[in-house]
Amino acid sequence: MYQKILVAIDDSETSRCALAEALHIARTSKAKLYVVHVTDQTLLNMHHHVFSHMADADNNAVASLTAAGNKLLDAALQSATGIDAEALLLHTAERRVSETIDDKARELGVDLIIVGRHGRRGLATLLLGSVAEQLAKIADASVLLVRKH
Repeated sequence: MYQKILVAIDDSETSRCALAEALHIARTSKAKLYVVHVTDQTLLNMHHHVFSHMADADNNAVASLTAAGNKLLDAALQSATGIDAEALLLHTAERRVSETIDDKARELGVDLIIVGRHGRRGLATLLLGSVAEQLAKIADASVLLVRKH
């Protein structure tokens, strides 16, 4: 049924559940799987004045985010044996993570986006919304929200 699937991962337990679900669906439907991770530099930009007095602090922070993202993606690809899978590290500094993921999904023409749903409640989710909830609202593709299981 699905030909192209995108799964967005971070370093959370629900993300690992989403990856497991994506691997299962990709295997059973013989779909191409795109595993993406977004490095969000928004906090670095918001607090640039704090980091600006430290030599190369911004560059070191970006390099650390990139290295951690690549490590996550490498581990995810190791579990994708027998699947046509590709890892993509995306960067955002001025847009929401959900918008960055959606843009890439549209560019790739994916049929399904899979993302972990953290299940958080409270003021932060009320004001900002979660990446998963935002994706469900803006994406053209079907979105599967995976809870911890």
